[in-house]
Parts: sequence; structure tokens; C-alpha cells
Amino acid sequence: MSSDQRTDRLLEKVRRLRQSSETWEGTSRLARIWTTPRNQPPYRPYLILVANTAGAILRSQVLEKSPTPDQMFEELLNAMLHPALGAGKARRPKVLNLDDPDYVSALAPRLADLEVSCQHRTSLPSVKNALSSLERYTNRGKPIPGLLTIPSVTPPLVGHLFELAADFYRATPWRWLDDSHSMEIRYPPDGVPRYAVVMGSGGQIFGLAVYDTLDDLRLIFEPHLSHQQVTRRATWLVLFFESAMAMSFDDLDAMVKYGWSVPHESAYPFFGRTTKNGELDLPTKEDLFWMEAALAGILTYLPEHKHNFLQPAERTLTVTTISGKAQLSLKLPAFEWEW
Repeated sequence: MSSDQRTDRLLEKVRRLRQSSETWEGTSRLARIWTTPRNQPPYRPYLILVANTAGAILRSQVLEKSPTPDQMFEELLNAMLHPALGAGKARRPKVLNLDDPDYVSALAPRLADLEVSCQHRTSLPSVKNALSSLERYTNRGKPIPGLLTIPSVTPPLVGHLFELAADFYRATPWRWLDDSHSMEIRYPPDGVPRYAVVMGSGGQIFGLAVYDTLDDLRLIFEPHLSHQQVTRRATWLVLFFESAMAMSFDDLDAMVKYGWSVPHESAYPFFGRTTKNGELDLPTKEDLFWMEAALAGILTYLPEHKHNFLQPAERTLTVTTISGKAQLSLKLPAFEWEW
């Protein structure tokens, strides 16, 4: 049976359904799950979700690719004919709100023939709640929040951080720097210093670790302390590069929305702050503004001195942030270690 024949049969049955006074909401978007086929790269499938304003999920369907309007229409018809268990009997809604204007343009005339008014809405509260419930169930826990959930953190700031992180990855500072090349960075120049170490010389985790105090930095050089002991005594800000699967779905969706890119499939930037139990939490707003300036400063300093980092240096650098030009001081090494 062709798809047109299948749709015609569904339409025939839907026209005979009683019509309720309900408003339904529908969406198609990248699902907040990963599919990991054998011998193929992992990917996020697309999810079609239909819910009513009472919060009941009427239909959910996972597809490998973004559904066409015809596929979306067929799933909406199936939602009317075969609501999910616990979502009530088969019926037509009075109103159907969709968050994609292209679907509305394509489907509104066809739904009007069923006496269903199809409207565009940018916000779908019932769908949002249903998606959160599905994500908690699928991922067995609370979703990892994105950087834009931090109060007062804006898309321009996060976008610039992603841009600087990509430049940092391309610069490969771990080719010249290791733990012995710690940096004292003050932003602004008269501010409280933080202490940065480039990660990646060992070829495993690539990025930048930033310690809040010199005592915290010194802990990583103590041979008698395990990693667990260090994490119980200090926390630090960190940027590391990983595959997309390590990222928050919020951040991945923001990347699509705002057009942020990464230089490599293993170079998605993760910004976090460690906790005393060894987990990663969101950084603070202040952390992100500091990291923006610090990355810009390191990238300014690196080209001139990447082959000469064994020589002590202290510089005041002018960097560009989303707030404009700013200055920071960079001192290397942060301290003289007695080996």
C-alpha cells in the first residue's frame, strides 16, 4: 500500500470520529536521546510528540530523519485514531497548535477539512512538560542543564565562548604546554588571580583547568595525593573537549538555534566546575566571563611565545570580550616548583 493510500484510509476513519472541544499541541524536533547503531556514528533521532493541554501524551514517534509534512500529517491522524494508553478514546481535537510554521502552512488546509483549526504557537507548555518527563525517564535522571540556564548568561556570551574554545582547540596549546607551565591570570589586572593549566600533553583529556587559589594548584603536584583526595580538598573551573554525547542537550539545541559550530566531532566544548564529590556542575556567571577573557588572553599570548614557554614571562594583554576591549595580566610560570 502506498503512503497516499494509507493516508486516505486514515482520513476515512478520522472523519467518522467524534470531535472534542480540546486543544492539542504537536511538535517535531531532535530527540534528547542518543541512538548508537553498531559500526555507525551515534546520532540524535527526531521525535514527533502530540499532547493535550491536560498533559496527556497522545502520540510519540521516533524517526531517523526530520519528518516531511506528509509524515507529520499521518502521525497526527494516528494520534486521533489511536491515542496512547491512558490518553482517552479516539477523537478529533477542535484546535491543534504546532510550533513549526512550515508544518502549519502545509497542514492547516488538510486539517481544516477535518474541522480542526491548525495554528502556529512558539510556546507549547504541555509539550514542554511532556518532553521533560520523557527525558527524565529515558535518561534515568535529571537532565543536565545548559549554560543559558545560568541567570544573566546570554547567547552572545556563550557563542563567543564557543568561538574562543574552537580557536583554542585549533591552536593545540598542549603541544607546547604541560602541567609545569601553569599560568597566573588576573582579570582585571588588579583582580584576584586564578591559576590555569593546559590539559592534553598526555594525549587523553584536552582543555584548560583553572584553580581558584595557588594552594589548590599546588595540590596536583603532591605525589602522595590521589585524584579523589585532591577533589575533596579543592574545586576548579574546567573546559574540556569531548564528543557531542558529553554535552547538555540544552547546549546542543542552542548550537543549532544560534549557528554555533565546532572544529571537530571530538571538540565539543564542555564548561563546568568540579564538586567535592568529583562530579561536574554548572559554572557560575562570573566563571564564564572570566573564562572568556582568559581564553582570549592565552590565544593572544600563544603565537608569539609558544616555542619559548620555558622563559619566565609577565604580560598585560588587551583582549576582546562581548563587553568590548579589556585587559588582563598573564604570568608564567605561576610559581617555581622545586622538583
